[in-house]
Amino acid sequence: MLVESFLKGSVKDPKDLSVFIEKRAQGAQKIQQAAEKKGGYAKLTAIHFKAKRIPYAQCKKHGDDENSVFFKQKADECYRALKAWDKMSQKEFQHVMGQLEAYGEVYIRSTEAKGR
Repeated sequence: MLVESFLKGSVKDPKDLSVFIEKRAQGAQKIQQAAEKKGGYAKLTAIHFKAKRIPYAQCKKHGDDENSVFFKQKADECYRALKAWDKMSQKEFQHVMGQLEAYGEVYIRSTEAKGR
């Protein structure tokens, strides 16, 4: 039961989404820094996790949006950009995937927290 409440949003806790975003942003930054330090092929990992910084910051500002439209629109923009994934460089691909992950997971958490 503890795992369930940890992974799923809570409509009873109004701070749930902001805590989720903050914890995910901290985790992404930690992974980014470790990957940058390691260097080599890990640089792609650093790019991926660094790309999450702006999405998480934007999502924090829109955390009170009633219908989660902002999160979904931004995730959809990333998804549309990925339709040309086969023409992207490794850096571009990792960057867009990182953004999609951030917006997508916040959208999913926000809808779970509302009981959907």
